[in-house]
Amino acid sequence: MKAVILAANPSRRLSPFIEQRAKPMLRIAGRLILEYTLKALRQAGLREIMVVVNHEQESIRAHFGSGDHLNLNLDYIVQETPKGIGNALWTCLPWLDGEPFCLVYGDVLSNGNPFIPMLDAFSESGQDLALVTLPASSREFGNVYLDPEMRISKLVEKPVGSQANYVFAGMFILHQNIFSRLELNGQSMSRAFQDLIQDSVMKACLWEEGWIDIIYPWHILEANQLMMKSWKESRIDQSVELKGRVQIEGPVVIEAGVRIESGSVLKGPCYIGRDCYIGNNVLIRSHTALGPGSIVGYGCELKNSVVFGSSDIGRLSFLGDSVLGEKTQLGSGLTTVNHSPDYSPISCEIDGEMIQTSLTKLGAFIGDGATLGARHTLSPGSIIPVKKNIPDNITL
Repeated sequence: MKAVILAANPSRRLSPFIEQRAKPMLRIAGRLILEYTLKALRQAGLREIMVVVNHEQESIRAHFGSGDHLNLNLDYIVQETPKGIGNALWTCLPWLDGEPFCLVYGDVLSNGNPFIPMLDAFSESGQDLALVTLPASSREFGNVYLDPEMRISKLVEKPVGSQANYVFAGMFILHQNIFSRLELNGQSMSRAFQDLIQDSVMKACLWEEGWIDIIYPWHILEANQLMMKSWKESRIDQSVELKGRVQIEGPVVIEAGVRIESGSVLKGPCYIGRDCYIGNNVLIRSHTALGPGSIVGYGCELKNSVVFGSSDIGRLSFLGDSVLGEKTQLGSGLTTVNHSPDYSPISCEIDGEMIQTSLTKLGAFIGDGATLGARHTLSPGSIIPVKKNIPDNITL
């Protein structure tokens, strides 16, 4: 069976981390989202894979190439204009050869391999199949309802209220007749799915493990926690230099070429990428992922934060519940305030709209290539645009 991964669409809701990368190229717990997906497909026995690309496609092609290093056969096709999921899938019609195929949305993650139970369920029923899951809140997704035979009986695209319900998890196994339904419905994927549901020919495969669809910047933090949850033991490359007294607690992953100075403490689960430098007396707290080539100065504290890589965090800084893009520069003494005085839920302005995160602890989102001078204090939910330059906070 072949697989199609949709990786073309940019999402302004993920700014400031989408301007210079495709969503599947987000680094979560030390790996790219697309790498997680490809390895799960390979484990399930699917090796012929088409990736639909457009936005920042060069980085995807350069990193994954033909897929030989993953023992996969990767092809790429360009969705010339962003006309939706149905149109993206339509571009793959000549490649699919009339056989059933697996469709995967490129921005979803799970902490297991759902493709294996999906293939088992499809082998048993032979019907079109959708993976469904039960998130904590389903208000951002189309809600699906199931009959006693695990057929999908209803799809509500715009649910009202915050009650949790089953949702499409962004993974499907479909027959070729999905294309005739797309043609009848103007290449609208949602209307094609509605047709399948009305004809009672779409089954559900229930996924009860962890799952997330990365829509907003704070979902990067939630995805990082999800992927680290299953870590049970440490993995430290033999080339790592631990200078003097370095304390390690819990499962940590430290890649090659890392140097950690005396007095530093790492509390897992956490991830330190290749060629990072961690200065003296640094505290790396749980669910922190430090991308490759990053520098953390003396006396810093990092807590539940994701740093994509090649960044420099100045001495005596606090980074809590925050995300840093690549090649960011933070001056000494920078603080991300990560809660309001009364611990009320934090809102963020996304694409001109205030969005309620439902989180009581949230720091800052700092875009790729941004430079922030010394002694700045960032309020909860701050968003710093790509390549923004903020001078030192000089008081005298």
